[in-house]
This record gives sequence, structure tokens and C-alpha cells, in this order.
Amino acid sequence: MRKAKNFASYKVKPQITAKMAGKEIKTHAEVKIAKASKSISLLFEVVRRELGWEEKFVDRMRLFQDFYNNFVQFDSGFEIMPQLILVCEDEKHMVETFKQVVANNLLPEKAKIYFTTDLKQNDTTLDKSFIEFVKDEATGKFKANNIEIKLLG
Repeated sequence: MRKAKNFASYKVKPQITAKMAGKEIKTHAEVKIAKASKSISLLFEVVRRELGWEEKFVDRMRLFQDFYNNFVQFDSGFEIMPQLILVCEDEKHMVETFKQVVANNLLPEKAKIYFTTDLKQNDTTLDKSFIEFVKDEATGKFKANNIEIKLLG
């Protein structure tokens, strides 16, 4: 709340619906950022290394993928598609988590996934705290790019 100038609201454990699976899941948090007529909801999913975390993560991501691939306006109360942000423990865990996404073909067709870490969320500002993995067409390898969400500024 203190780190984003355009903070509008937040919800703890908002629920989304994976239509094809017929299941509802609670994400960890939703933060709504708004300025003038523009707004975006950021859905935060916290990923932790615990026993069997990879399988649990893959199961949850399949539900997120279902939600995003089948999203239409006002699904789960969202006027526009929310941005999914995976909060990982550290940089290494962020890469491990992304590898699970790629290995299990969990990238949504209609949305991007942004990543962050606990330490990045502790920075004084959040506008440059997000990472997107993009494929380098020349090498075929993925690389991490910093993403700036201007509404956070």
C-alpha cells in the first residue's frame, strides 16, 4: 500500500474459477492499482520450496492456466484480465519455478506470467520489481527481462 502511488485496494485470498476443471481456487492476494480511468488487478501467488512443491505448483498452475485461457470479461469479478505474479523465495527459485512452467506447458495462451522474489517486494518501490522470461528467437533460450508497471510508479 505504501509502495505504490496508485494503490486502489487489496483483497486477501480472492477466489478465481477454473471453468473447464470446475474448480475454484484462492490466490494469495489481489492488489488493484488505478490512475484516472486505467486500472489493473495484480494476482499474487506465493510459491514456496516445501516437500513436493513442484507437484503442488503444477496442479495449481493448471487451474490458473484454465482460468486465463478461458477468461471472458467479468469472470471471477474481473472487468479485465488480471496480471498473475508468482512470488518466489529468491532468484534461483524463480528460475526453478519458471522451468516447471515450461516443462509442464503451463504458459497461458492469453496472458503473461510475471515473477518476483521476497526481497524484490521489500524494495522501497515496486515499479521495477517484476521479471518476465522471454524466449530469445536467435538462441532459443529464455532470458529474464525486468518489467516496469508504470501504474505502480
